[in-house]
Amino acid sequence: MVSVNRLIGGNKGCNARHEVVLTSDHPRVAEPASGAYASVFFRKTLLARHLTTVFVTVASVGLVHAAPSEQELNNSDTFTPYVGYGVFRDDNISRQPDNGVRVSDTWRRTTVGVRIDKPISRQRIIADLSVNDTKYDRFSELDNDGRRLLANWNWVLGNQLSGTAGSSLVENLAPFEDVSATGEPLPSSVRTQRRSFVTGNWRFHPSWRVGAGFNRDNVSYEGIPSARLQLDTTDLTFDYLPRSQNRLGLLLRHGEGRYPNQFGSDNSDYTQNEIKANLKWQLTGKTGLDFLGGWARRTYDVDPNRNFSGPDGRLALNWDATGKTSFTAATWRQLGVRNVRDEQTNGLPAQDDLTSNYSRNTGASLGAVWKATGKITVDATTLTEDRDYNRIDRSDRYRKNIIGVTYLPLRKLNVRLAVYDQELRSNVSSATTYRTKGVQLATRYEF
Repeated sequence: MVSVNRLIGGNKGCNARHEVVLTSDHPRVAEPASGAYASVFFRKTLLARHLTTVFVTVASVGLVHAAPSEQELNNSDTFTPYVGYGVFRDDNISRQPDNGVRVSDTWRRTTVGVRIDKPISRQRIIADLSVNDTKYDRFSELDNDGRRLLANWNWVLGNQLSGTAGSSLVENLAPFEDVSATGEPLPSSVRTQRRSFVTGNWRFHPSWRVGAGFNRDNVSYEGIPSARLQLDTTDLTFDYLPRSQNRLGLLLRHGEGRYPNQFGSDNSDYTQNEIKANLKWQLTGKTGLDFLGGWARRTYDVDPNRNFSGPDGRLALNWDATGKTSFTAATWRQLGVRNVRDEQTNGLPAQDDLTSNYSRNTGASLGAVWKATGKITVDATTLTEDRDYNRIDRSDRYRKNIIGVTYLPLRKLNVRLAVYDQELRSNVSSATTYRTKGVQLATRYEF
């Protein structure tokens, strides 16, 4: 029998040890020590029925529309069902230090979803709705069902008013890198992220635009009530838009973070105000610059010693070296991680990483993409980041390298193979540090 101990960051100042016991039969999770949170129970849903229902629905839609009209043929990409299957392996799944007991595992994920992209006159409705089922070979306690429900309305009113409105729900197993305020790993748990947002822009002159936006984010971990976070963010923007399609803007942001289940001296409620330049500029035909940076100030309700005020920003340089090769270099110094307002991925709002909310992060990354053929693309990324925690005297260095190959054997079939190597080191000898390597093979077919 082999035991793998993992330190759990519960309520600040309260740590428990979570023990995974491996036997010749099946692994089990032992109860935490006295004073710690109860073991996390993963929800077991009848996902197979849901998957069957989705497949039947897709098939039914195909039968009903066996003879599409000319208009439907022109809008054939409005409704795109898809299925995905992936196999993943990590050689240190419990994130043990070099002198710890490293345990590897393989897991498989099945995904069924549908993507909707529907123009309605000048409006546009975009949605991505999917469910997934993940099964682990060794640690069956980590088996989980996930959901990813994203919806966005890009609205236009007249010739001067436009914006977005939408909501999202992402539920999956929290990454093993998620940490608490003390820098310790959170226990393996289902993480639920909810977001509601609305933005509006008024282009009162061909070269000038003002805008406003509001986001409400809610993050919770199953079985870890102290980690629940509600973040309300309000933005005001002023942009200069020359004919070159570039942007030179000013961003004013006010945010309020609330931890409703943290009390007394452990409370981490805060208020943050930012003033930043928002620049998107095409320097040459092949080189573009993105910059969001300025000054940020965060004040805590309970502990003023944690207050922070200083430079905060991110700079990215994109270079299309040739018709087949491109590079992206980025550097940042940010308190937590926030995306630029209105930043989108495939038409949907990008998801913020709110798990690094306790640290001030300074880092850099370099990425490259090579389109080897019309069907094969190779990409590589290297990243390093220093994380300074504002509650304790601790500094971590996180590093990750990844290289992947994407192959399109068919127009609607995507196959991706990637390998990665990541490492976490700390200036605190008692901190949980690790190094791990892994491989990922994922496929996706769109109908």
